Amino acid sequence: MARLIIATGLDRQIRSRPWLRKLMFGVESCLMHLLWWTFASLSPERAARVGAALMRWVGPRTRKNGWVKGNLALAFPELSEAELRELARATWTNIGSVGGEYPHLERIALEHGGERLQLIDPAGLVPQYAARERGAVFFSGHLSNWEINALALTRAGVPLISLYATIQNEHLDALMEKARAQLGGTMVSRDGSMRSVIKHLSEGGSLGVLADLRISGGVPIPFFGRDMDSSLFPARLALRHGCDLVPIRAERLGPGRFRVTVHEPLEVPALASDDERAVALATAMSARIEAWIRERPGEWLCTNRRWEKSLYPHKRMVGHL
Repeated sequence: MARLIIATGLDRQIRSRPWLRKLMFGVESCLMHLLWWTFASLSPERAARVGAALMRWVGPRTRKNGWVKGNLALAFPELSEAELRELARATWTNIGSVGGEYPHLERIALEHGGERLQLIDPAGLVPQYAARERGAVFFSGHLSNWEINALALTRAGVPLISLYATIQNEHLDALMEKARAQLGGTMVSRDGSMRSVIKHLSEGGSLGVLADLRISGGVPIPFFGRDMDSSLFPARLALRHGCDLVPIRAERLGPGRFRVTVHEPLEVPALASDDERAVALATAMSARIEAWIRERPGEWLCTNRRWEKSLYPHKRMVGHL
C-alpha cells in the first residue's frame, strides 16, 4: 500500500507518530487538491504542459529520484551519468503530464471528435470483447498515461474491470477515485477480494492489469536481463477462464493526445502444466513491456524499486534513496 507521496523521508516517523501522520496527510491532501483545481481550470493540453514543467523541476530534487535513476541505471547500464540524469528528467516530465491530465480524462476521450484519443485494433477483436463473445485479460505497463488504456477500451464498449492500488491517505484515495470514475468500467482494489473479478470473467467480461511492478513473494521473471519478482495472477486467470491475454499499449502523441493499440493475444505455449504455461506467459508479458520501455524509456513510471536492493548501483544514483 502506498505511503506518503511528498516528503517520503518522513515515512518511518509517521508510523510511530499518529499526529505527524495526520498532519502530513492533510498537507498532502491540500497540495494535491490545489493542483487538481488548477489543472481542471486549464485545457487538457495546457494542464499537461504545466504539470510537465512543474515535475521536470521538482522531480529530480525528490527522494524518489534515487529510485528512478537506480531503475534506469539497471535497465540501461550503457548510459552515462549525464544521459541517466536527462532520462530521469524525461520520466518526471511525463509524470507531470499525467498529473495534469487526470482531471481531463473524460474530455480527452470525448472532445474534438475523439481526435485526442486514437484506438488502433489491427486484429479487429475489440468488437468481440465488447459483445462478450470472448473475454480478455488486457495487460500493459506504467507507460505514457497508463490510465488511457482503460479509457479507450470502455469508450469502445468493452465491459472492463481494472485493478488499482489504494493510497494510504484516504483523502487522496478519494481524489483518485474521482479521477478514475471518468474511465468508465469498474475499479477493484488489487488488495481486495477477487470474487467479483472471477465472476466478471466467467460472464465474458474483461480485465485490465498493469504488469510491470515488483510483487513481494512473486515468481522471478526476467525483466531487462534481471529477475524481478512478478505475479502470475493475470496469466493464471486467462488460462483458467479461457480468456485472451492481450497486450495493450498507450503512446503519447503530445500533451493530452494518445494512441492506444490493442495487439494480438499472446499464444498459449504447449507445455505440460498450467504452472509452466503461466510462467511462460508471464515471461512473454515481461518481454513485451520491456520492448515498449526500450522504445520510449522516458515515458516509463519507475519511481518504485523493481529488483533486489543489492543490484542497485548506488554510486550512480544522484538524489536521495
